[in-house]
Amino acid sequence: MKTSLPPQREPDHVDRVIAEWGRQRPDLDLSPVEVVGRLGRAGRYLDDGLERLFAEHGLSRGSWDVLASLRRVGPPYRRSPTDLYRSLMRTSGAMTHRLKRLERDGLVRRVADPEDGRSLLVELTAKGRRLVDRLAALHVENEGRLLEPLDEAERAALAGLLRKLLLGFERRQPVPPGPREKGV
Repeated sequence: MKTSLPPQREPDHVDRVIAEWGRQRPDLDLSPVEVVGRLGRAGRYLDDGLERLFAEHGLSRGSWDVLASLRRVGPPYRRSPTDLYRSLMRTSGAMTHRLKRLERDGLVRRVADPEDGRSLLVELTAKGRRLVDRLAALHVENEGRLLEPLDEAERAALAGLLRKLLLGFERRQPVPPGPREKGV
């Protein structure tokens, strides 16, 4: 099924890419590009918008994810390092580096696991909790600003479609693959 741009719609970057491919390879079904290309491109804009806010508060998105993960689990705000890196889709090496920085900044600490004295847990400090609680509302407001081009019904429709797509992925592979090394 070939896609064509309706004349009344303003073209975006993906429309232009599809038009170029369509001229060179009219035999290709380019309809997947309409979704995958837009998800990827929108993701980069979203990532940038999130990173900017976190940087204003001395954090990266990855550091925020760790702190928020500890905060939302509830008192005593603890998780194992393995649980953190698995749930946050970070490599164990990246997680170790991130935890060291957060610990140095006084936002987390490592404590003995009361159920297994040989293991350590990562715990949100009072300073870390205050930062997360202060930043959470700003973060959600920022996400709202990033989604301003969509009205409430469009956001709900998009959320539903993305949920359906994500469930399809999660049924095949419950935990997303981690970051891959960059190719040539």
